[in-house]
Amino acid sequence: MKQVYGLFERYIVMRRIFSVAEINNQIFKIDGSKKKVILYSLGTSSLIKDGGALLAKLERNLQVFEENKDDIFVIFTCQKEIEEKIKLVRANLLETYHSVINKYEDSDFCIVVDSDDIEDMYEICDAFYGDWGEGAWRCRLMGKPVMIQNAQVD
Repeated sequence: MKQVYGLFERYIVMRRIFSVAEINNQIFKIDGSKKKVILYSLGTSSLIKDGGALLAKLERNLQVFEENKDDIFVIFTCQKEIEEKIKLVRANLLETYHSVINKYEDSDFCIVVDSDDIEDMYEICDAFYGDWGEGAWRCRLMGKPVMIQNAQVD
């Protein structure tokens, strides 16, 4: 069986422990070819700035990913301590934020990775989508396509 590049035997993804075999089952198609893996990163500043518009964008993106799940796999990550910052600055967004993140966690075409555990994901991903930051910068340096998220664009 093909192996996911450089991953440890097991690692924690938010509230769940995933094995390499589980991830391989998600990333590789039945015919053995690899799906396109998108590293999707959400930053605190864009969520605070764009609020509900960005959460609506996350919902729309989830639908697009669902429609294309036979060809893509999403590794979703949020900036460290994003919940604490939302509580301090835009507490009214917290319930909707949790609802959206739970939908990503419950999907069968995505894993939600804690930003502390993202190192190995740079090697796995084929492209980056999301907010500008270290992830976009690193993927760009690796020659991978980078698309910056804009809450105002459908």
